[in-house]
Amino acid sequence: MPSYETMDDEEELHKYLSKTEDFEERKRIRTRMRELREIKNKEIEARRIQREKENEDIIKRRHEQADKQKAKTLAEFDKMAKTASEQHNKTLQASEASLKEKIRRADEDKARTLAVYDDLAKKGTTTTSTVSKTEEIPGGTRTTVIKKTETSAGFGGVAYGAKPSAAKPGAGGAMAAFKKMDSASAPPGGSRPNFMAAQGRGGGGGGKVMRSPSAIKTMLLEWCKSKINHYEGIEVTNFSSSWNNGMAFCALIHNFYPDAFDITKLNPKARRANFTLAFDTAEKLADIAPLLDVEDMVRMKNPDWKCVFTYVQSFYRKLHNHEANKAKQTSEQ
Repeated sequence: MPSYETMDDEEELHKYLSKTEDFEERKRIRTRMRELREIKNKEIEARRIQREKENEDIIKRRHEQADKQKAKTLAEFDKMAKTASEQHNKTLQASEASLKEKIRRADEDKARTLAVYDDLAKKGTTTTSTVSKTEEIPGGTRTTVIKKTETSAGFGGVAYGAKPSAAKPGAGGAMAAFKKMDSASAPPGGSRPNFMAAQGRGGGGGGKVMRSPSAIKTMLLEWCKSKINHYEGIEVTNFSSSWNNGMAFCALIHNFYPDAFDITKLNPKARRANFTLAFDTAEKLADIAPLLDVEDMVRMKNPDWKCVFTYVQSFYRKLHNHEANKAKQTSEQ
């Protein structure tokens, strides 16, 4: 009888099992076959555990590599962000310096333009006419000679020294007041004076060439954009439709007085409330006279750009000085 306890071939044991009919022998064969299966299962289980351990080690190494790559990438992004931020600050400072220089030049050009207007306003034309009046008297006729001297109005049809009538917002409407002022400043015939000629260009005067009013308008619009367009949902591209819901006025005053109100809670559709808030805050904190009338602004979808432009000039005059004083105080501290 073979020694079944030392046999390792399960297939060979199975052959012996099919040949013998002895109960004890068959029992010994089955016992050995179970032992071989248990040994085989243990080996399989050991290999499975080893594979899992190897997989875990691989995953662990991959996680470590991913963490290292992530840290490296974040460091590179931080470096790039720092470099970009420094470059952005330099560009912003250069842009602000350029804008301030443009605004300074615009103020100088505006002052020279007003001087030209004032000079033209002072120059009137005096004419003298002679009128003969003949009347009948007892015994004949009598002729009387009358000399009449007239002084024509200065530039714009307004005599120098005369006080033009002014209209307050609300008394007949701000729009009517501005239109009246605009028509009063237009020279006879509808043409503007030649500023370059007035400054002596080509005439040996040696004066500096004046900037056109459109250049001043563009510079003021750029100033507004720099103070307003960083507010979400508010963009200024002109002096008319961009200001029709009051949000631009609110953003302009909020830029200089951020603690005055919470601009994020304003509703662009609440136009009357926005205009009222902006005009009242500007008058209270910056001493800016409310040149525009709330009701007039609410009625119009596209406000008269000349009215808006004139009012925004008041913001610039007041708030530009406020900004300069604030920067000076900060530098002194």
